[in-house]
Amino acid sequence: MTTILIPALCLAAVAFAMGSVILFISKKFHVEENPMVKVLSGMLPGVNCGACGYPGCNGLAQALASTRDPKLTCPVGGAELAGDIGQALGIKMAEIEPMICSVVCQGDNHAAKEAAKYVGIQDCWAATQTVGNTKACPYACVGLGSCIPYCSYNALRLVDGIIEVIEENCTGCGECVQSCPKNVLVMMPKHDKRVLVACRSVDKGVHTKKYCSHGCIGCKKCEKTCEAGSITVDSFNATIDQSTCTSCGACISVCKTETIVMKGDHFELQGNS
Repeated sequence: MTTILIPALCLAAVAFAMGSVILFISKKFHVEENPMVKVLSGMLPGVNCGACGYPGCNGLAQALASTRDPKLTCPVGGAELAGDIGQALGIKMAEIEPMICSVVCQGDNHAAKEAAKYVGIQDCWAATQTVGNTKACPYACVGLGSCIPYCSYNALRLVDGIIEVIEENCTGCGECVQSCPKNVLVMMPKHDKRVLVACRSVDKGVHTKKYCSHGCIGCKKCEKTCEAGSITVDSFNATIDQSTCTSCGACISVCKTETIVMKGDHFELQGNS
């Protein structure tokens, strides 16, 4: 009996001693949490998307409570939430420019030529590792929808072999951007009218034409037409400076490949063919 009782008592004594040490340390080094953290954490959306630069909403709440930095923002909550946070902290928060996700590709099943029949795992990253792309254009949206699960707001859907943004659902968190192996998802300021070059190809125009009917061929017509000087063409691809673009639409009218598009709230305009 003693051969069982003595080891059991020893183990109990060790467990009691360790428990006592843990209790002592927890009380000795206990740090009271700032009550404002709980208040701010309750105000934040709780999606833990990381768009603010912190691991989660509680991380942002802790940073706000400790630093009271007016530049710390929640892209998902936008200006309204920023105002509420500022009121809770008693400070004026910095103005937030609303952002939205845009797709810089128009290589759907009609415009883009197919490269090969892909029958592997239905994942964009897997496809790029095996066949490079499901489409002839090496820069095009792979079209398998790997970015969709990353969106907590149901703002992404797959339509005709290309990803599409449901703008009324997009909060501008940017969580989906890193999920695209072809970098066709970009964040840009949300305006009523937004002009963008919906193509990533930097190949010569003669090659891009073989890939996709809506690819940028680097003809520079848009660059010459833009009175604001917002467009530059480099490496056979046009770029629009959103800070100076007036959304006049002149570039759209001269883009024969319909590469340049204008998007906005319940509004979309493409170039002339």
